[in-house]
Amino acid sequence: MSETPSQKRRRLRWLTLAEVIGIGGLALAAAGYWDSHRERAVAEAPAPAKPLLLAATATDGDLTLRPARGEATVQTQTLIFPATIRADSVETTGNARVEAAWVMEGLRKAVDDDTVKPPRLPVGIVTTFEDGGTVRSDAAIYDVGYAFRDRVLRGRAVELEGITLVRRMPAQGLKAAVEARWAKVVPAKE
Repeated sequence: MSETPSQKRRRLRWLTLAEVIGIGGLALAAAGYWDSHRERAVAEAPAPAKPLLLAATATDGDLTLRPARGEATVQTQTLIFPATIRADSVETTGNARVEAAWVMEGLRKAVDDDTVKPPRLPVGIVTTFEDGGTVRSDAAIYDVGYAFRDRVLRGRAVELEGITLVRRMPAQGLKAAVEARWAKVVPAKE
């Protein structure tokens, strides 16, 4: 039995107004669900990490380091000096600092007068810090400003004055970059 044209037309009838409204409502609900999901995903995404910038306070010739913005808390630091100043790196935990005693003998031997202008010592600093509940790491080269001060009966002392960010870089290349920067500041003696 084959279908007649009138039977075929009845089967392919137009949608009723109620069916059109139902399909429109379903499409509107799906769009609302997608929009709320997207808003929630954006709100839950972690904020982009702000790079760490260290600031220093000079006290009795040493430097106390702290994050320049208040949200970060320093956990540990590794300080990398030029090999002619100090062969090994220094590790600090919780008390971020640069002590003049760490570099005094090396600077006295490497820089025997005040001809290095401006007097800056490149130092690589790898910092592990907590920021907004997340532990992060930052590696950068800083210039540490210093001055020689004459002391009665004890010779010259080094006083550290402050720090300046030079550049951020991966921790793996920090030692070589510190050595290269020091070679530019104080050319090798012949």
